[in-house]
Amino acid sequence: MPTPHKRIPVTQDPELTEALHLVAPYYPGTAPARLVHDLAVKGAQTILEEQRAADDAVERLVAFSTESRELIDWDVLGRVDELAWEE
Repeated sequence: MPTPHKRIPVTQDPELTEALHLVAPYYPGTAPARLVHDLAVKGAQTILEEQRAADDAVERLVAFSTESRELIDWDVLGRVDELAWEE
């Protein structure tokens, strides 16, 4: 049945063929075009999750490096250049 949605041509190169072959057992009887669609959607979701996790990790590092904590001697850190060149 025709679709009103725009189609996207995808070249089935060796990498795509291998990817489809690897996931085919998890989607028995599913057409290759449907597998490509599902893999693209799941891949986009995974990339967003990975990016959010990376962004969260950066925020945790920023917070760790800017908030006062007992394990860092902030007075020494503030004078590191001065202390580093003392005789």
